[in-house]
Amino acid sequence: MKPLTLLCAAGLGLMTSVPALATEIPVPDVSDTAPPAALQDLTINSQHVTTDSVRRVDLDGPIYEVRLRNGDTFYSDAQGRHMVVGSLYDNGPNGLINVTEQHDRQDRLDQLDAIPEEGTVDYPAQGEEIGRITVFTDTTCPYCQRLHQDIEQLTAAGIAVRYVPFPRAGTHSSAATQLAQVLCSQSPTDAMTRAFHGEPLKPTPVKSCITAVDDGFALGQRFGVQGTPSIVLSNGEMGEGYVPAQQLIQAIKGAK
Repeated sequence: MKPLTLLCAAGLGLMTSVPALATEIPVPDVSDTAPPAALQDLTINSQHVTTDSVRRVDLDGPIYEVRLRNGDTFYSDAQGRHMVVGSLYDNGPNGLINVTEQHDRQDRLDQLDAIPEEGTVDYPAQGEEIGRITVFTDTTCPYCQRLHQDIEQLTAAGIAVRYVPFPRAGTHSSAATQLAQVLCSQSPTDAMTRAFHGEPLKPTPVKSCITAVDDGFALGQRFGVQGTPSIVLSNGEMGEGYVPAQQLIQAIKGAK
């Protein structure tokens, strides 16, 4: 049996693992009532499933979705007594819908919209814009460099590309300094391209640019970014790693 993840109230983070059958966690004495008919005759994604057992747990509504500042999400009763960690699904007539992921996507878009213009490097679409992507990037990352080689192909296809600085080695790394130099350059787009090509950048970053890199790194951490490039589509869907231009263009069209 997998351990049950508990919430640390003081640190507001998911941390300690305790066996689900630990003796200090009481099992509620719930009356033995017949399970609801819908759970005895259950259909998921238009397929009938056979249940082995259905047992009532001591979790009464309303149930609340709680999001922590570190990006963790869980579901709780109104008293904060009983909590469920994981994704919530809507088992509707059109199949399972991951409600948690839908909320995650909208939350990403809202936070990305809040980034000030000077905190990103933007390559506008050529002609009519058909979609846009936001990329957490590091100029020292080989796959980020490879993605940037496709920038002309992407913008020519009507894709706007927005770079958010995310130095993989942290905010005190040489990559962080270089990203701050990019943001402080007279032409950030040209400076970003030069940086991806390994060319030195002369301007010394000012405090506001260093802060922008720190903010980009913190936002990526909240999103769960573990590697670069991490790409967020216009519908909030997020993926990690290099994707060839044509495949990415099709994904962006599908996200519309």
